[in-house]
Amino acid sequence: MTNRLAYALPIARQLVRSAGGRLRPGGLAARLPANDDGRPFVIVTGAGRSGTSAVARVLHESGVSMGTEFDEPTEQNRAGFYEDTGMRAINQQILGDVGLEAMRRSPAWPWRSAVLAVAEKRGGQMRELASQAGGGWKDPLFAVTLEAWLPHLPRRTKLVLCLRSPEALLHSVSRIYGLVSRDVIERRWASDFRRLLAIVRDYRLETTCVEYDELVQRPEEVVARLSAFVGHPLDAAYVEPRLRRHAYTVPPRHAALYQEVRAFAADGVAPEQRPPLLSWLRGRAQLTEEERQAIDGYLERVRAVDAHVQEAKVAWRQAVGAPPLSSDGVDLIERAHGASVAYASVLQEAQETLGVLTPPAAFERYHEAARSYVNGERLVAQLTLQASERPQPEQPALDDVARAWHLLASPEAVAKAEQKRSHERERAMRTSGYGAE
Repeated sequence: MTNRLAYALPIARQLVRSAGGRLRPGGLAARLPANDDGRPFVIVTGAGRSGTSAVARVLHESGVSMGTEFDEPTEQNRAGFYEDTGMRAINQQILGDVGLEAMRRSPAWPWRSAVLAVAEKRGGQMRELASQAGGGWKDPLFAVTLEAWLPHLPRRTKLVLCLRSPEALLHSVSRIYGLVSRDVIERRWASDFRRLLAIVRDYRLETTCVEYDELVQRPEEVVARLSAFVGHPLDAAYVEPRLRRHAYTVPPRHAALYQEVRAFAADGVAPEQRPPLLSWLRGRAQLTEEERQAIDGYLERVRAVDAHVQEAKVAWRQAVGAPPLSSDGVDLIERAHGASVAYASVLQEAQETLGVLTPPAAFERYHEAARSYVNGERLVAQLTLQASERPQPEQPALDDVARAWHLLASPEAVAKAEQKRSHERERAMRTSGYGAE
């Protein structure tokens, strides 16, 4: 991986350029090429497993060339990828320079200025390849690299955002790689779409959304809408619903972002008029009595879980001490074992209750904070239980218990968790309108 310190100055330069571009007449959109012949250059992108290949296939087979050379189909994508190999290679090189390997292990995506900086040295390659392109390109990696390509594309860009629940990406990656982090996958999905929405607004790109489940359920309707958007007749016969394996629900914490992207499927709304994230919640009418009662009921159930957990924790702390457990005394170890069994049982019940409890709109992040606290307490209780199952616990096991306790269950850790929960609760009440008089 290229040493990113070498890009420090180019990144700073890109930050200054972007700031200056926003202040000029026309903003960043003034950097884009003029539309000489009326034909758009169609970019198809979205998070992985969101139907980008299906949409690119419809476009390409209907006469909108999406590339000159494609990779062969695979078992995971039997209809083909429809990604121009030359364009894809440059995208992979850009991501390699900004830390592709680190990105695979982390939910963090690189700064936009970093992507622009590392792509700058490939500007000549990008312009040459774009000058030979046909009707457009498709690549999920455009979620990261699109902004770097925009000044080099041959014609005015029209953007097609393919949308599907992050659950689809999670299950796909799990099938291929085995055990994966849900948090990393979901944050990556969200990072892709937040960046794309920011670029759409900054460059005023004409944009539409194709929701994957809608595409396979109502192909004629969706393809007709896409045809009108790109200005070219498209054939819905190239949609293959048999390839869909499952329909996935959208996790509540990502519902607002999903709805914002999905709104681009509607006709007649200019990009600069698109609402910012969560405005579909903030701009809604005052809560109905039924909605207010639903929030009251939800908060009451969470408070009941909290009270039960707190009562059980007091008994557990009295038995095992703080930090819990030590290697001194069989009596302490026996008491720690019995108390930890009881506390872990309460925490498991709390996890199950919160797991099936659906938070009202805008309370998703508060709900995740509540679940995170219980999960941390459960981890400490289980480690204590495992360490106490031997008459003389080994020191590494005791160290693990102490470390987990300090990080997750100590008074300082609990106070920090409570502060976060309070902040998320207040934010949710403001956003939903619950606190309004």
